[in-house]
Amino acid sequence: MKNLTVNTTITFDNLLGAKKRITHHVGGTRSGKTYAILQYLIVKALQEEVNITVVRRTVPSLKRSVIKDFKEIMLDLGIWNSDAYNISDRVYSFPNGALVSFLNTDDAEKLRGVKSDILFIDEASEQHEEAYFQLSIRTSGEIILAYNPTVSPYHFLRNMDEVEIFKTTYKDNPYLPQAMVKEIEGLKKKNPKYYQIYGLGEYTVNEKAVFQNFQIVDDIPIHELVGFGLDFGYSQDPTALVAVHRHHDMLYCRELMYDRGLTTQEIISKLKALNIGKSTEIWADSAEPRLIEEIYRSGFNIKPVRKGPDSIRFGLSVLQNFGICVERKSTHLIDELYGYEYITDKNGHVTDKPQDFNNHLIDALRYLAMSRLSIKQQNRGKYTISFGN
Repeated sequence: MKNLTVNTTITFDNLLGAKKRITHHVGGTRSGKTYAILQYLIVKALQEEVNITVVRRTVPSLKRSVIKDFKEIMLDLGIWNSDAYNISDRVYSFPNGALVSFLNTDDAEKLRGVKSDILFIDEASEQHEEAYFQLSIRTSGEIILAYNPTVSPYHFLRNMDEVEIFKTTYKDNPYLPQAMVKEIEGLKKKNPKYYQIYGLGEYTVNEKAVFQNFQIVDDIPIHELVGFGLDFGYSQDPTALVAVHRHHDMLYCRELMYDRGLTTQEIISKLKALNIGKSTEIWADSAEPRLIEEIYRSGFNIKPVRKGPDSIRFGLSVLQNFGICVERKSTHLIDELYGYEYITDKNGHVTDKPQDFNNHLIDALRYLAMSRLSIKQQNRGKYTISFGN
């Protein structure tokens, strides 16, 4: 019999005392929640023959976060065995038969073969609801979700029933170096909203969000219909359609379609059910010419968007020149606008490059903006000259 001492934080205790199957661990930066959850899972694996799945969205994020921390904890405890870790499958085998598997979810097909006794999703706000659903129905025991409080009120994480929610901050991590504490507390003056989110773990506007210029309205007033934007998806990604009305420098947006698994005929049927006029422009992803042609032949005025160099940033810059009002019922669009943020580099600096995740309706909106709302497009067919004195 070998005794091990694990130096834990309050998150470890929260898990030991949890009364619900699903626990949410929400908090600011450096609260130690991910590290403590991995400690808890290692203790479980040492005590029981369990199958544990640890999840992030991409392989790089797995390697630089949970896998790195898992190995560090195991080394500190003196129980790491390189031969027990299958690098290609990313599975660690314990002597008692327990397994810890590290899974990325950006490949939808991988999710269908996963079976777990315990599921841990780190940075759960990165996941699509469908990915979470596929993982959860294949988990027989605990489900542990960790994330920062930057998700919208409409995000599926904030609308789950029968869950236990624990909030932690950097103040709950007694092992945090004083220099790091000083840096976080310095946000009180430098960036109060960052301090609210990453210091105090409170829900507020995401300072990294691409769209700071939107508001939620109960109804869309009757204004000029600019047109529709359409982004195609199928299995993991939805087909997304948005309608845009304009009044001066305000855009009024309504989500009309957000469905996975649609065939071309089903998309056409939905467009017909919406009574979209045959002359009304629908701007769609040019990467799907066959779909566009089939929808065009069915009688709709659908056009492929022209994507030039740096078209993503260009489209977003066009949208940022307007105020955006979103109908309250357009919950997926609201969720995307809340969570769509600029990428942070390895040094923690916010870049000017937006993430390519949970942006299907935003892409549809961007297609329309590039095609109908840019200054160049609005002035097409006009030529202005100056002459005389």
